[in-house]
Amino acid sequence: SSGINAEWPLRPGDVKCSAGVGTGYRGLINSVKADKETISCQAWNRDYPHPSGYHPTSYNTIEYGIGVHNYCRNPSPKSAAEPWCYTQNHWLRYAYCKVPKCDDSFDYFEV
Repeated sequence: SSGINAEWPLRPGDVKCSAGVGTGYRGLINSVKADKETISCQAWNRDYPHPSGYHPTSYNTIEYGIGVHNYCRNPSPKSAAEPWCYTQNHWLRYAYCKVPKCDDSFDYFEV
């Protein structure tokens, strides 16, 4: 054995870019842009102003990073192509977040 852990990501809590559909993203982006306006994300553990379908259960926390916070995540990889969040705007239930895509020029992990 080479001694290298073959599981990726090596430190899932540190991934700050979106690979694939972004289920591994654990960064701190917590707002979205809509009509040139910045809108804060709603916390995942809250149901206001929008009912949340993804509360921080142990499964959602481990698999998708859902928690008592309002950071962008993707707990719905079958229907969403990138990290998103419920918004604090009553008229906009959810929106996709501008999370950088992972590639060779982007540091995958916080240093």
